This record gives sequence, C-alpha cells and structure tokens, in this order.
Amino acid sequence: MKNLLILIGIIFSFSTLEASEVSEWFEKESNQFLEIINNNEGTESDNYEKYKYFVSKNFAVKSIAYGLIGEKLINNSSEKELSIYLDVFTDYLIKTIYKLANSSTSGSIVLKDVDVKDNIYIIKSVISDKKTSANLYWKVIDTGTSFKIIDVIVENTSYFVTKKSEFNKILRKNKGSLEALIIEIQKI
Repeated sequence: MKNLLILIGIIFSFSTLEASEVSEWFEKESNQFLEIINNNEGTESDNYEKYKYFVSKNFAVKSIAYGLIGEKLINNSSEKELSIYLDVFTDYLIKTIYKLANSSTSGSIVLKDVDVKDNIYIIKSVISDKKTSANLYWKVIDTGTSFKIIDVIVENTSYFVTKKSEFNKILRKNKGSLEALIIEIQKI
C-alpha cells in the first residue's frame, strides 16, 4: 500500500510538472502571438513572415495536414504530390491565422486550465477584447523537443474536424484526387 501511494505521488507530481511546462510554453507563445497581432509597425510582408514563423514553430503542420487527408490517400500518393500538398496546406494555415488575427482587435488570451488526456494536453483559455470573449481550447502534444498545436477549438468548433469535413467533400467530389484538393486549397 505504501508503495502504491508513493507511485501515485510520483505520477501526480510528474503530471503536475508537465502541466506546468506546457502552461509556461503556452503563456510565452500566446504573448508572442498577441505581440504579432498588436504590431502596427512594420510592413504587411514583415507581419506575414512573423505569422509564418509562429505557425512553423508552434503547429504540428505535417501531422495536421496528413490527418486531414487520411492514410489511404497518403499511401497512394507520390512523395512529390505529398510535398506539394504539405507546402500548399502550410501556406493555407498561415493565411488563415493571419486573416483571423488581422480581423481581430487587440486583446488578451488568458490560460484557464490544462488537462491531459491520451498524452494530449487540452489547454482551456479565453480570448477577449474589450467587447467580447470566446472560449478557446488548444490541443497540444509534446514532441520531446517542444510542444506543438494539433487543433484549436473555438466555442466548440474544431478547426481539424471542420477542415477534415471540407477536405473530404472536395476529395469525394474529385474521386480522391490529391491534385484536385491542392487546386481547391489554393483557391481558398
């Protein structure tokens, strides 16, 4: 019994330590994100480059991109096609975040809670400006060298689930053609 209590104590303190690490990471990165949003100096190109860096540093872009199209399509596609798709998706994700951030006014992101389920951190936060606020959940994984965002859920709407549905619709319409999906993503 004593050994069980010691083991539970070690596990609890380890998970608390991990939650503390992801909390620190989140605070740092969300503050940097707010700095980018609030930067009225610099050119549009400079700001876009900052978003590009932020996305490449903090999002598990390849995991997200591949998760949206599924293993069967990945296995049936050439390395060249997958490379083009990954480049186009990365650009699309950066533009999406850039447009969303530039359409919002300066505000704050406040960390509310961190939960761990199946080795995925679920970070609950609230993003707000002076007029409105929204609950924002971040699904984050520990890659061993850093933390990476795999999904963002705004007011119960998952980016990943929404995009997977959109991409599947395009793929069904085009008989599973990755090339057609790439063309459609570039149009968006």
